[in-house]
Amino acid sequence: MARTVEDIEQLDLENLPDEQLRTLQNRIREIINRRVQSRLDEYRLMAREAGYQLSLFKIGEEPERRRGRGERGRQDQRRGPLPAKYRNPENPSEIWSGRGIPPRWLRELMERTGKPKEAFLVAPQETPEAAS
Repeated sequence: MARTVEDIEQLDLENLPDEQLRTLQNRIREIINRRVQSRLDEYRLMAREAGYQLSLFKIGEEPERRRGRGERGRQDQRRGPLPAKYRNPENPSEIWSGRGIPPRWLRELMERTGKPKEAFLVAPQETPEAAS
């Protein structure tokens, strides 16, 4: 077996059959992959001992992104507007979900009428089960 670069250069690769070239190519690829994996394992161990975590991905491939809430991203967490919990009886188009700062119309109504915000709750929708 060839031991030096000069020995390898002496091989007559041009006259080897395609199948033998493919076999040689696959064997070289396996050896390189083993060496790379061995070095990566060594680097991961060194990083872990230093308090780090080493993550690698192949060039051209997207790395897996870790999200705070499972596999859903930030976009998926936005579900659109919340259902109305409070409605202005004077202007039914003004609604509030009950989250965040109460809107001006609700604060003014509570001040003017002296009623608590619960007085302006949206009436629950009648469900088919309740109708039976």
